[in-house]
Amino acid sequence: MRRAIGWAILLTMSVGRAGAQVWRAGADIDLIRRAVAHRASRDADTLITTWQAEAHGILRTASVLDHGDGPVERVIRADELRVEVYGESPNKSKQIITAWRDTSFLPNRIVYHRDHLGIVANDFGATIRLGQGEEVRDVVHPLSDAGMATYQFALGDTVLVTGPNGRVRVVGVRVRPRDADSAGTVGTLFLDLDRAALVRFQFTFTPASYRDHTVADITVTLENALLANARWLPWRQSIVIRRGEALLDVPLRTVIRGDWTIDNYQLGVQHTPDRFVGAYIVGPRAPPASGTWDAPLALRLEGLPASEAGVAAAGHAASQALGGRLLDGLPRIRFLAAGISDLIRVTRVAGVTPAIGTRIGIGNVLTARGRVGIGLSDHRVVGRLELERRFSDSRWRLFADRTMRDVADVPVISGIANSLGTLISGDDHGDYTLVERVGVGYGISRGALRVTVDAGWERPSSVTTRFSPISGAAAPNPALGGREGWVTRTTIAQRDRHGFGWSFDFENGNASDNRWSRAHASALGHVGLASGDLQLTGESGVGWGDLPAYRSFVLGGRGTLLGVPFRALGGRRMALVNIAWALPVNVPSPRFPYSRFVRLPSALVPYLAAGVAGGDLSNAPWRGTGRIEPVAGVRLDLWGPLLRIETGISLRTGLAAVTIDVHPDWWRLM
Repeated sequence: MRRAIGWAILLTMSVGRAGAQVWRAGADIDLIRRAVAHRASRDADTLITTWQAEAHGILRTASVLDHGDGPVERVIRADELRVEVYGESPNKSKQIITAWRDTSFLPNRIVYHRDHLGIVANDFGATIRLGQGEEVRDVVHPLSDAGMATYQFALGDTVLVTGPNGRVRVVGVRVRPRDADSAGTVGTLFLDLDRAALVRFQFTFTPASYRDHTVADITVTLENALLANARWLPWRQSIVIRRGEALLDVPLRTVIRGDWTIDNYQLGVQHTPDRFVGAYIVGPRAPPASGTWDAPLALRLEGLPASEAGVAAAGHAASQALGGRLLDGLPRIRFLAAGISDLIRVTRVAGVTPAIGTRIGIGNVLTARGRVGIGLSDHRVVGRLELERRFSDSRWRLFADRTMRDVADVPVISGIANSLGTLISGDDHGDYTLVERVGVGYGISRGALRVTVDAGWERPSSVTTRFSPISGAAAPNPALGGREGWVTRTTIAQRDRHGFGWSFDFENGNASDNRWSRAHASALGHVGLASGDLQLTGESGVGWGDLPAYRSFVLGGRGTLLGVPFRALGGRRMALVNIAWALPVNVPSPRFPYSRFVRLPSALVPYLAAGVAGGDLSNAPWRGTGRIEPVAGVRLDLWGPLLRIETGISLRTGLAAVTIDVHPDWWRLM
């Protein structure tokens, strides 16, 4: 098998421009007819009548939370398995789990479908089934007798691949169902032109294929290697299942991904008479308490692709093949919320604000979103309407909204913590402007890079404090409103799974005779050291022209410079840097309800920060002193991390402060 690996090529090249392709029935294409016949007759091959192999896989479940500038991935649980695989024609297979271990990084009660604990032994057979039939069931395989009538095919490029024993001609063939509203696969087949054998198949499914209403999409990649310069047999596989909430549309999804390598084939083996009796995957029902492994499971994860790697490209190609259709398997109508606190929020200017929203799929290409809420103290109605049309990896939006916007570019507190603080004591960490907008937006994603452009009419109005907390009184809200006019915003952002990211925003406003511009940039990253993790973050901003107060920059206190009075600094210019050293610490994990008891990672993080603001705005309460304010402190990131406790002290004044909140990675959801 080692020599065969030289033939296993990751065929990710283009298979021709979609617009130039001609879609035809399988019976009209000689290569497809031969591929179907080859696949149907391969079990009669006397050399591979009986065989066995070894498979090694890593299965992981991760949460993926979209922060706007990119997703933040957090692994919840990972499992590593070794499996013995046995086969015998016709279509008999058996898999025995010989070793299994798992590690949890966040509280969970995950139970996998049994077929996720093994490989696809015969590239699914005539029909495709996943999740023991609870996720996908009875979907016709394209390379089957029924598939030639069910699907359409489009021939793409031919690539000449040079291997250790010669050359192989490989053809890319795109496939889609004849009826896009029916169950079926959408993807690309790579076929050995001379042998008519399957080399690689990457595909996703049409929405009608999914049986589970929490499944957003499933992406499958099967790669084969040429054995003995004669037969293509499984070599590498990955299955990625993305899930969402069936009733609630929030920026959080979970991803289950299995990555497998199959090797050490033995052909013509003698199986025992009872080898294929009983279930096709056998072995322990859960990871045993002990086992021998040569490396920590966390180190295995570092060498793997991101949980969603390859999913976006496969989804874009599939959507393009179906004329830009939406391939989301989730229900067409769901409740809409940007986060949990979006359902009911408390601010000093509006009071308790319940809200409700919905997301509706219109036809197969449009998505409508609407949200409405009312402040029980100021009686103002706020909300948003949006109509979106996606084209492969880009989207157009028409929008109209009326929202209470905080002056900060980056959140400084979770929505739940801020609502509780406002409700109890009036301690609201927001300075608000009522912003009404109507406009159009465009966005495009290429890998981890995102670009968005919005343009429209904007009217910012000052609002006053209206809410009376349970105890004490809420501070006055500053008058930050300005003149209405045209505003354009461009954002370029990139973030990867390893914690590296950056973003750049540019705005331009034109209100009557007042013109202004504004730029803001931020970056974050880290460097792994033997004793810990060196973390670096920074942001800066500058505005010019008649910059309105609600678009000024602010610093101080929670989320920026803990120990400096909250938002005491601000103006037309700002810069902030933070350097921290995360040290792993052993903190006992609590017994989380409805969760397996696991030991979760925690970190002690001493840090130094410094910030400066300049360029006073006469109608804003903060001041641009032009003086650097240094701060020292320490954070304790607990259990995953789920919780952050932070203290900071101003090195100039000696003032100190302490905060407790969920970890910032979860703020978008909270």
